[in-house]
Amino acid sequence: MTADTGLSEQELVELDDFLLSEACDDDALSVDEAHGFLTALIVGPEPVASEAWLRAVWGEPRFADEEQAKQMTDKLVRLYDNIEATLREGHPFEPLVVEEEEEGETFEAYEGWCFGFMLGVEEQEAQWNPLPKDPQALLAPMGQLALLTSDEEEPDMDEAEYEAWVELLPGAVAGLYAFWHRDM
Repeated sequence: MTADTGLSEQELVELDDFLLSEACDDDALSVDEAHGFLTALIVGPEPVASEAWLRAVWGEPRFADEEQAKQMTDKLVRLYDNIEATLREGHPFEPLVVEEEEEGETFEAYEGWCFGFMLGVEEQEAQWNPLPKDPQALLAPMGQLALLTSDEEEPDMDEAEYEAWVELLPGAVAGLYAFWHRDM
């Protein structure tokens, strides 16, 4: 996994394993999807209460005990806080992506992060609707790459186009954050 998240690689793996386990709802997000989702909420027009975004990320988890509840909640809150601090302080932003392997080759997959980001936009659709046309274009990289998670139809995107969309992600996130938070 890439990106500075405020969590160690081991903590990210533990969080991802928990999110994908039977302890969480079937529609719980993976760690890269959660990072994208939280990024959209932070970038977006209105703050969202932690109880609401925790429920959106993992549903109604069945923790083994209070210690596990504390540890997993702490990891998600730290992930959120790191994204928020990175954007607020104007540091370079990088999406959290997972490495996948196909036909013996390892590559970074951005689709999950983009899917999560677009879920976050959808979560606050009414608040995002006033986004003017020019800033709306900043959603294009996330929207295009999120389509790759669709089971309906295999999108027609070659490697060069994929990489071009990926290169736009950090600037798109920074631009959306600047738009919605320009008065802060």
